Amino acid sequence: MRITVIYILLFYANALFAQHTDTIHLKNNTVILTAYDDARIISQGDSLLDQNMIKQAIEKYTIVVGLSPANKTAITNRAFAYLQLDEYERSLNDYNTAISLDSTDYINLSNRALVKWYLGDYYGAINDCDSALVFNANYAYAYFHKGISYFELKNYKEAINAFDKSIQTDPEFTRAFYNRGNAKFAFNDVHGACNDWTKAKALGHKMADAMIKKHCR
Repeated sequence: MRITVIYILLFYANALFAQHTDTIHLKNNTVILTAYDDARIISQGDSLLDQNMIKQAIEKYTIVVGLSPANKTAITNRAFAYLQLDEYERSLNDYNTAISLDSTDYINLSNRALVKWYLGDYYGAINDCDSALVFNANYAYAYFHKGISYFELKNYKEAINAFDKSIQTDPEFTRAFYNRGNAKFAFNDVHGACNDWTKAKALGHKMADAMIKKHCR
């Protein structure tokens, strides 16, 4: 009877955790699970995410988070996946957790800024960008997210400054050119806006041509 029970427990555990154990044994009639395969399951989630199978990717990351609550990679990747589904509150919660595990991760800080931007917390987004830039002063996305946040606050001068730095860091940052053009246009610099939209168009931005036809001679 004991052997039968153990086999049933082994089958159940393997099915539930997708072979997520290297050791399963009984101790005081309790199943003890030892996780070893987080990286493999995260890799499966990443592959699903690349195929735009976002919900399935989240399921994989959630398995890892359930067994390894401090696995920053799984938490971070799930946060990014939730962002792709526009589930901003869930994404924010995961980024908060990931940053609590590593407050120096400038990519997570910048991505959390984007989530806050979507939620309308523009000042919070700017603060996160500033924090990210403390740890990497050359991270173009942090400047970009700072720029779009200042734009929403109608502080076009600071938005332009942020986009300037984003472009200085990455001279082919297409969206930075396009958005700096929008900020310059709002700042009544039509000539500068048209120059930026032209550069954005040359780099492949799909919306730049419409702005050029509408506002530029």
